[in-house]
Amino acid sequence: MINVSTQSWDEVPSITLITDDHSQPILADSVDRSACHIISAQEAESFGVLPFRWDNGALCVAAFQPLTEATQNALKRFGQVRVFQTSHVDLALAQWDVYGSASQGRPRFGEIAVRSHRLKPATLKNALELQHRNGGVLGDLLVSLKAMTHWNVAEVLSEQTGIPSINLLEAGEEINANPRLSEAWGHLTQAEWRKYDMIPVWQTPDEIVVAVTNPFDGQGRAVLSAKSHKRVSAVITGRRDITTQLAEHYRDHDLKMSLTNLLDKNPDDSATTTVTRQQILVFCLLLALLIGVGIWRTNVSLAVVSSILVSAYAILVGHRLWIIHKGTQANHELSFTDEEVQQLTDDQLPVYTILIPARDEASVLPVLTAALQRLDYPKDRLDVKLLLEEDDVTTIAAARQANLPNFIEIVVVPVAEPRTKPKACNFGLQRARGEFVTIYDAEDLPEPTQLKKALLAFLHGSESLGCVQAKLSYFNAEQNLLTRWFTAEYAAWFDLLLPALHAAKMPIPLGGTSNHFRTTVLKELGSWDPYNVTEDADLGIRLHKAGYRTAVMNSTTYEEANSDFVNWVRQRSRWIKGYLQTWLVHMRHPRQLRKQLGRRGFWGFQLAILGTPLMFLLNPVYWFITSLWFMTHWGLIPQLFPPGIYYLGMLNLLVGNFTFTYLNAVGVAKRGDWNLVPYALLTPIYWAMMSLASWKALVQLITKPSHWEKTQHGLVDWTKIQANIHLGQQDAS
Repeated sequence: MINVSTQSWDEVPSITLITDDHSQPILADSVDRSACHIISAQEAESFGVLPFRWDNGALCVAAFQPLTEATQNALKRFGQVRVFQTSHVDLALAQWDVYGSASQGRPRFGEIAVRSHRLKPATLKNALELQHRNGGVLGDLLVSLKAMTHWNVAEVLSEQTGIPSINLLEAGEEINANPRLSEAWGHLTQAEWRKYDMIPVWQTPDEIVVAVTNPFDGQGRAVLSAKSHKRVSAVITGRRDITTQLAEHYRDHDLKMSLTNLLDKNPDDSATTTVTRQQILVFCLLLALLIGVGIWRTNVSLAVVSSILVSAYAILVGHRLWIIHKGTQANHELSFTDEEVQQLTDDQLPVYTILIPARDEASVLPVLTAALQRLDYPKDRLDVKLLLEEDDVTTIAAARQANLPNFIEIVVVPVAEPRTKPKACNFGLQRARGEFVTIYDAEDLPEPTQLKKALLAFLHGSESLGCVQAKLSYFNAEQNLLTRWFTAEYAAWFDLLLPALHAAKMPIPLGGTSNHFRTTVLKELGSWDPYNVTEDADLGIRLHKAGYRTAVMNSTTYEEANSDFVNWVRQRSRWIKGYLQTWLVHMRHPRQLRKQLGRRGFWGFQLAILGTPLMFLLNPVYWFITSLWFMTHWGLIPQLFPPGIYYLGMLNLLVGNFTFTYLNAVGVAKRGDWNLVPYALLTPIYWAMMSLASWKALVQLITKPSHWEKTQHGLVDWTKIQANIHLGQQDAS
């Protein structure tokens, strides 16, 4: 809105832009240089105007004559504009003082950086060529190349514009001493301060002074002025100064959000309480009924329970057969060719946030850094949050001494229960700058083009596409027998099961890494559940309940397969405990869940989330019963299996063993890992290990449901992995 549209030029208030003698013009105190620089010298001369401050939600502009319609239309991009009249001489002198020569415009950033010896000419040339190819802001590119620091950029911008600079790390005590500063923080949300790369550094009754990283973008100051109804001026600082101050100011808020965001948004989806009173009542009633019937007719009750369990197992076997059929019938994953990836020009790519929770992972930091450097994505648009626990002093020290790339920000997560990966991810998500976000584990080796493929999936998909899951595999598959079994299992899961569920429009339990989201969707859902130890599977169900869909794409992330049996049991028992947690949480209201997931989705949820641990819990029970029969011929055992159930049980034993073995064999064969097919034939041994982990998980579900058993990484020769692994293929392990 331009105020002169409803008043004559004579009624427009006047402003003095220049003080002292005009032979040595000095800008008046009423002129804020940071407001002047939101337009170029050429625009100022062409429009015959000079923006000179933000005040009460309006951009104040000085002009020596009424604004033309074309000028008014051009200024509309700044929102409300208030025009002041000044003399032609005042305006010209002020423009000269701010911009220099209109024909030359502002002194160039690169020229100042070279002249001040902050940058080498050859480096500037390379950065300009990179900017020409990929787009982006020159200062951000130079920082990503480690040619300049964030503070160097701020110093050059200050010299370029004449806007004062401020080192927030040195001036912290002075800034925090301002009694009105807390009021200034309250005018915008954390997301808005981060969006505009801006924080308040001073407030008076009439004015707020903010520190910004980009003086040429006035959107944040316009929003702040409109919300605070105050004058807003700016000084320049570095981005690291901004992120550090934001981290300190919002530390307690972020911690609270990481723990309670989902609980506040939707308590029924939170695993803060694993089993509700209603569920306990139902379980007690069923148990009492079972005991009562067992006392009355012991043989009948045992036969009924056994028949139900055998039938359920048969359904699970049938489900796995359906997966083999569906998974091999057609390719249900999203596929993108190298040509399609190359057509995605870098200058159009948005900021992408990568969350990397790492605890006791100092040994893998070099591999992590190398993997991130190999990503085919402009480094100035990577927003990597390395999430380290506050009491993990070893990893924090290693990270600070590791000379990490400038796009990696170390985020220290405060100590608080529960000590889980999702809590750390929630803490990091509060600070995400990216339009899209993904998670990598510290030891992950994603294919270089993965971010671009995920972006293509979102660009080509519908608005209902909430998540794109990359496939997972292992770079140390040949290390020992356990890693071979683990790799075969992952091949069946990510190449057969998940694509089949996607094709059938069933909910997909996500993997713990390499799932890509729209940031807005993730925050809308309340992010991850910090009390659920398989936060990935839980989030996949919540996505489906909210109407979003998950797809699997043709990109692989390589991880370290667990090569130690005890370590593997810890990891697997946590996963199974989390599946049981997830089932209990979402089955609090079965009818409501049936409506949210639909009939097909509801039963798919039962088979994938409850069925997976149920199989491994039942296996040792029936193995024991079968062995007991051959050893003792106890007469009670045949009564557990009425004729029809007996044959169904035999079918489970024969067809079930074949099905699950064949499933793993087909999975590795589909990936082309034919050398692993013979080891898939030994899958029944792997099931015995799974059963051990499942019973441990059931005990922990009762005793300590949210306890996170940390998986130890670094059990491989990382030097060899770094030398021999080429992302996208496995050369050796």
